[in-house]
Amino acid sequence: MDYGRKGAGKRKEMLTSKSLSARRKATTLWLLILLVLVIGGIGYAGYRVYGYVKNTIENAPDISSIDATPSGYMSTVYDASGNVSAQLVGTGSNRVYATLDEIPKNLQYAFVAIEDERFYEHNGIDIKGIIRAGMQGITSGSFSEGASTITQQLLKNNVFDGWTSETSAERVQRKIQEQYLAIELEKEVSKDWIMENYLNTINLGQNTLGVQAASNRYFGKDVSELTLSECAVLAAITQNPSRYNPIAHPEENEERRRKVLVNMLDQGYISQEEYEEALSDDVYSRIEENNTIFESSPDNVTSYFVDALTEEVIEDLQTELGYSEAQAYQALYSGGLTIYSTQDPDIQSICDQVVSDDSNYEISNKVSFSYALTIQQTDGSLQNYSQQTMLTWLKSEKGRESLNYSSEEAAAADIAEYKEYLLRGGGTVIGENVTYTVQPQASMTIIDQSTGQVKALVGGRGEKTASKTLNRASDSTMQPGSTFKIITTYAPALDEGIVSLATGVVDEPITYASGKVVRNADGRYRG
Repeated sequence: MDYGRKGAGKRKEMLTSKSLSARRKATTLWLLILLVLVIGGIGYAGYRVYGYVKNTIENAPDISSIDATPSGYMSTVYDASGNVSAQLVGTGSNRVYATLDEIPKNLQYAFVAIEDERFYEHNGIDIKGIIRAGMQGITSGSFSEGASTITQQLLKNNVFDGWTSETSAERVQRKIQEQYLAIELEKEVSKDWIMENYLNTINLGQNTLGVQAASNRYFGKDVSELTLSECAVLAAITQNPSRYNPIAHPEENEERRRKVLVNMLDQGYISQEEYEEALSDDVYSRIEENNTIFESSPDNVTSYFVDALTEEVIEDLQTELGYSEAQAYQALYSGGLTIYSTQDPDIQSICDQVVSDDSNYEISNKVSFSYALTIQQTDGSLQNYSQQTMLTWLKSEKGRESLNYSSEEAAAADIAEYKEYLLRGGGTVIGENVTYTVQPQASMTIIDQSTGQVKALVGGRGEKTASKTLNRASDSTMQPGSTFKIITTYAPALDEGIVSLATGVVDEPITYASGKVVRNADGRYRG
């Protein structure tokens, strides 16, 4: 490079030439145009986003028309002594409402600590949480970390109930409306109102909704009695009720429970001493023990009395209140009804013992059964069989006149043989059901004649293995036979003084004045 006077002059001339100046101007112009286009594009995109958000908010439900409270509660049946005799639970209704003063502060704080640490500070949405989740997503490449507040979660579960099957576009729209309504809701109600309804809404696994039902399910006690350790277990579930189920996955729940306790300690809700005590608690052994009791309890099978009672309630809801059948069933199993019955537990216990006592039956026990079998034949057709078709086969093959057997094993052997006979030409069993019943059967109903109240009812003999099974006390209507003579003949005669309890009656043929002869059913007379 020549840096002398001559070389410097040439360079100056080159730099100030018209062509170079034109190129520089053109480059600057293009850069300016590109900048304008970029800014314009950003502005246009912002305008479109603004329009989309504005339109989405305008189409959101009005805050005055939404109901953010949970729906679907189990109904409870009480006997005449005030004891709970049954809890009726439909799908999505295993919920028992608990007011905020019944819910321990530690449980409230546990959910705040793990789900929404600025719950008591924000206005419905957590800007810091949104920024944190966004930065986490950018740095990790995964936007799985949520920033939904407790207020938003309450709305998602009780207002936007279709979120489980939404598309990506629908999810964006729902999140915008959810955030808008969260701000509006917090203008209308208190934080305590939101917390109470949230804790009664959330899914906590094992078909439990809300903290009261979950407390009963996992710990066998009222929510008000929960310890700090137990509160942390429940708070650990809600992010993923399947993954953090303390019965099916105690290890995963334990890991998240630890995080709940750490957050509570860091946020000042508990002391170091409380933290260490809760962390050392062997809570999962108690959960396992309570689950064993729960699984072995027959309480989920309603009694014959309750079966008959619920049929009356369904009928009353339709005839007295004008419900449709569907509405009546919805009210009974999801409406949170409190039903007071006339059942006397002491009398009911005596009746149960008498009917189940084998010594009260002169003949030895037999076993009968109901049977249903569906076979798909080789040509694709379906053929149904029952105990009646089996009895026809038994009569022709074994000369058997009834389906009464000495034991379930003997009955099962003939069922297996009958099934083998039906499949001799091929085919596939696609459905089969067998229900064994002890014989002879019996039923009993005790009524207080002064009030008409049913005090006890037994609809069958033997273990009741399901709800709404055949109730012989209320469903098996039969002609009354000679028992009706008490009402039609003896009671009026006693009432009129025509006979006394000591009066003898001769069992002999009688002819009415019309000439009609009255005979005993068996044609025999015993004097």
